[in-house]
Amino acid sequence: MITLGKIASHKWAKYKIMMKKEALIPYLPETRMMDKNNLWHMLEKYEHVIIKPSSGSRGRDVFLVSSLGDNQYKIHHENKIVTKKGKKKTDRFLKNTMDHYIIQQSINRPTIDESPFDFRVMAQRKSKSKEWVVTGKVTKIAGEGFIVSNITRSKGRVMQPSDAIEHATINEKSYKSLLAKIDRVSLLTANHLAKYYKKNRIFGFDIALDQEGHVWILEANLKPALSHFKKLKDKKMYHRIKRYKKS
Repeated sequence: MITLGKIASHKWAKYKIMMKKEALIPYLPETRMMDKNNLWHMLEKYEHVIIKPSSGSRGRDVFLVSSLGDNQYKIHHENKIVTKKGKKKTDRFLKNTMDHYIIQQSINRPTIDESPFDFRVMAQRKSKSKEWVVTGKVTKIAGEGFIVSNITRSKGRVMQPSDAIEHATINEKSYKSLLAKIDRVSLLTANHLAKYYKKNRIFGFDIALDQEGHVWILEANLKPALSHFKKLKDKKMYHRIKRYKKS
């Protein structure tokens, strides 16, 4: 049983809550608490894994670890890449991530101009309503050489989702179908999380697509910032989100 206390906002707590909803499981990358056993199990299973703080935000201290074969492992952090030979040297390099970090199956995200991207999706309800509505979606494109799509950290950029899909290296090009799937998964998630975070009237979801157009929930945010929407030339979504917050 999950007790919502000080760790209620941690990524691990929210992942465990989302896993309680059977319909959400296909959209959740496998995630575990970080330790040596889980690191090597996940690398053997997926070859590429993401390591990030359970309580972190704004893309800080996120690592992409890849198995290159021949007992070599590539570690991508910020815009720097190092390669380590052997498990012991890799463990030693990652020793500071062994406590209070999570390890997650890495999604093979499509790219725009060779940079990976994902979406920030806002789901909201009005104060006197239980109906959740997607009030905004924006594409976050990582800056050159970065794996995280946080705009400030990676010096990336934002784009309207329909334009992003048109320019992306993705096999499924029907942006209407893809955006409808993102909305459907986001609302399913918001309705489930609302049973646990009863006072929340807004959730911000980081959603990724893989090359085949499958939707993945990277994480859920309880207090999402509006800065990405403010950066768009068209401010309609930004103003809509603000209206819902005041409603």
